[in-house]
Amino acid sequence: MQVKVHYQGLDSTPWMEAFIAEKVEKLRTYLTPASTIHAKIGFLKGVYTTNITIHNHHDYSFTARGDNLYESFMEAKLMALRALKENKRKIKDRINRKYHSLRDLAA
Repeated sequence: MQVKVHYQGLDSTPWMEAFIAEKVEKLRTYLTPASTIHAKIGFLKGVYTTNITIHNHHDYSFTARGDNLYESFMEAKLMALRALKENKRKIKDRINRKYHSLRDLAA
């Protein structure tokens, strides 16, 4: 999984890099190793904007705004987490509909 972070209107610092890497790591369970995540963090007119784009089997894009970096990034990450969980649930449901349990076949 590749993670690329772009900053607009603010400078990268080690604590920001560590924070983003830690939070993005939680998305790894829902993504393939070939997935890429692009995070664009901007600061304009006193508002932080975070745009997270995920390229997996499907393309996802999530945008959030907040008064601080934590708020905007976490809101976008939670949107991504919900969407990826829902997609995984749909895939599991599709797989489970194809197979019948042995109890159903024995009855």
